[in-house]
Amino acid sequence: MHVNSYKDYQKSIERPTSVQDEGQSTLNSFVTLDSPQYASSSIRQKTLTTSLIHNLIIHCALPISIVDHPNFRAFLSDFDPKYSPPVRQTVTNSILPQMLQSQQTKIASFLERCADVSLTVDIWTDRRMHSFIGVTVHAFNNGAPESRLLAFKCFSGSHTGQRIAEALEDIVEQHSIRGKIRCVVTDNASNMRKALSLILEVSETSVVTDGGVDDPSLWDDGEVGNGDVLDRLTTDQEHIPCFAHSLQLVVRDGLTALGLARTLLAKCCKLANLLHQSSLFRSAYEQTMGTGKVVPSSNETRWNSTYKQLRCIAELEQAKVNALLREKSHENLILSAKDLQQLQDIIAILQPFAEATDMTQGDKMITISCVVPIILALNKHLQSRSSPNSMLSSFASTLHHSLKSRFGKLFESMGIQFPTLASHNQLEFSSNLFLQAAALDPAFAFNWLEDHPGTSAEQEALRLRISGK
Repeated sequence: MHVNSYKDYQKSIERPTSVQDEGQSTLNSFVTLDSPQYASSSIRQKTLTTSLIHNLIIHCALPISIVDHPNFRAFLSDFDPKYSPPVRQTVTNSILPQMLQSQQTKIASFLERCADVSLTVDIWTDRRMHSFIGVTVHAFNNGAPESRLLAFKCFSGSHTGQRIAEALEDIVEQHSIRGKIRCVVTDNASNMRKALSLILEVSETSVVTDGGVDDPSLWDDGEVGNGDVLDRLTTDQEHIPCFAHSLQLVVRDGLTALGLARTLLAKCCKLANLLHQSSLFRSAYEQTMGTGKVVPSSNETRWNSTYKQLRCIAELEQAKVNALLREKSHENLILSAKDLQQLQDIIAILQPFAEATDMTQGDKMITISCVVPIILALNKHLQSRSSPNSMLSSFASTLHHSLKSRFGKLFESMGIQFPTLASHNQLEFSSNLFLQAAALDPAFAFNWLEDHPGTSAEQEALRLRISGK
């Protein structure tokens, strides 16, 4: 009897699901390859498609063509046989435009709720010499700071101030924020400053012409006549220089004047290039030093990449590095005891600048309140490093001179005068926003007055002036 029952059971489980007597779906019916596909209106189908586009193509920056790759589609079939991924044409012509429209609607709704906004504007060129302009908008929403990407567009042609002004004007008009803009933050390139002078109430005389740019060939600008001036925005707006870029100009001034230490910097740079250009030396280096200790290459437009490179070299086991350099016939790159001492001194002087750069590059926090405390702390730091007994006192003195010169207007707003300094390369840091932001930030309040070089009476007078008393 048990044998007959078992045979009946075997027949029941071997019978295809399509002829099941009970008409109830089994687990196999959900995972077999010949199961029906999700309907286009299915929530599961829409969820997977949205996740595919949003997470893989947008945030992981995978090419759109991946959706047509047979191996990728095979993976999706293994993941969920009932899911039917879209083809490239559908993604390009339908899904992405719909997602773009959805985001633009959200941004428009966000901007409608904002009474005041600030913008950051930047133009850059990629390795293929394609230029782009990016504009972000920043505002407070229910007391919390929020940022949105307002525009990201190709920028063809020459980068003159007039053309940048026209592009920015179009973006402002498109999003209907003409009367809401209070501040616009850019780098110190002359063309960007001229562009802002065309659409904001900024004097043309404030344009920096001392070559304070990363690549001067990109910033050639023509003369702008009276007929070229665009309709101006409201008069209560300010053009604020990017602090991180301005700080980079100070460090660049110091590195340019290093003098005797240039040979040391050249050795460090050549060692880094050797690691990134010679596969044979790279292999030998990793066998000797281990993986994860490769010296990073530097970037001319990012001074802190040079700092990170020098710090990495200083932290290496010099005996092993020197033995490797001798073995590979690169004795000219060996650092002497004097070189190592100079390297440590340079790192010690630049460390606060590196910390300040990292602190003011945050994208999830307010950074304008850091500017005044950082400037006063750097001023105090460089004063202590300018001793004539120091091996690199001239380096510290050059940095200090550049800091006082470029941020002269900010020092003046704090009642600190340096009458012997030239004003031709001063940057536009005269806005009261810097002092007000530092005082209003609970992380700083008026604690930064401790680094103010003035008397107690002068510090108290400054505190009362900022407080409106």
